[in-house]
Amino acid sequence: MWRCPRASWPAQLAASALLALAACAPGAPAASKPAPASTPAASAAPAAPAAPAVTVQPTAQAAPVAPTHLRMAYQRLAVDVGFYIAEARGYLTQEGIDLEMIYFGNGSEAMPALATGQLEIGGGAANPATFNAIARGIPLKAVADRGTFRPGTAGDQSIVVRKEVWDRGQGRRLEDLKDLTLGLVSPGKGTTSGCALSAGLQRVGLTLDDMHVEGLSFADMVGALANGAIDAAMISEPFTSRARRQGTIVRLMGVEDLYPNFTLTTLGLHDDLYNNRPVAKGLIRAYIHGIRDYLDARAGRTSAADRSQVEDVIARATNLDAATVHEMDPPNFDPNGLPNKESMAYCYQFFRDLGLVPQPISDAAFANYWGTDLVEEVLNEIGRRPEE
Repeated sequence: MWRCPRASWPAQLAASALLALAACAPGAPAASKPAPASTPAASAAPAAPAAPAVTVQPTAQAAPVAPTHLRMAYQRLAVDVGFYIAEARGYLTQEGIDLEMIYFGNGSEAMPALATGQLEIGGGAANPATFNAIARGIPLKAVADRGTFRPGTAGDQSIVVRKEVWDRGQGRRLEDLKDLTLGLVSPGKGTTSGCALSAGLQRVGLTLDDMHVEGLSFADMVGALANGAIDAAMISEPFTSRARRQGTIVRLMGVEDLYPNFTLTTLGLHDDLYNNRPVAKGLIRAYIHGIRDYLDARAGRTSAADRSQVEDVIARATNLDAATVHEMDPPNFDPNGLPNKESMAYCYQFFRDLGLVPQPISDAAFANYWGTDLVEEVLNEIGRRPEE
């Protein structure tokens, strides 16, 4: 069962429930079978000794197998749509998994809980917190894609320009941004957004040092664009849709244009869960089924009613209204659940160059961090999908 999100994790993570098994009541002994009536022939023969009474013991019923309880860090974001759908449609229940989602303000806050085994599932964003955790030997495996910006499909994070600026003929190209004030989620350079932007800027001969960056939250960018405090922003949904409703922005490009197939974050499993192969595979099977249902609904391969149902699931899980979910640019995923390791390696080097990952990660440590073999095992069972 998907439990209600909790406001915080510390004391609540240690709570657990015990199941009591009721003993079967013993049954009454079976009655001895009566001897058959005598016949003349039988009367002449010596009497056979009576068979001892046999007591039939009741058959013990097998106790129901309790579902495996797993704890997952989440932030009410659409990137977890695979789990939202897997829960709503019973895929997790079919795999014998009871998933508890525990709210954290950001992914970095969840890292200590993952490191100490207070969570089994979390995210591994391509940011300094994740790379520093790998360098320290955190017992975490990055197993699956949790949001990849695939070419030709608008993703949920993009660069937008204030409409007034656009109408003046400014901000029409990526290189034009160096003359504008750009809103970038705090702390700016040290974010996954900053890493993706740097990759695009490289292609036009610029770096983040050439930009006039204003560190803001995604929510604050909406007002800053409206009142002219910033000229452009690298903003994420649902805040992009809110600014679009106000008529204050024009979309310039998305992360899929800055770095095609950029993996924003991965699905991470604590080593204990990763090594529990039957449970881990069940979790990934349910997750991939959820992702594929989402991709099919979004691409129109299913009915309008199915897409509406999927959007309702996202709306309930993220506390957004269904209308916003319907119009926003949603996250995208690899249909086989495989992340882009190269984009993660690029961000590692980007943050190393900035001095935000002081301790280097060896090739062996990076190789040990990846647990995509788990996904490959599941794909061998359920089949692969062609890249769309």
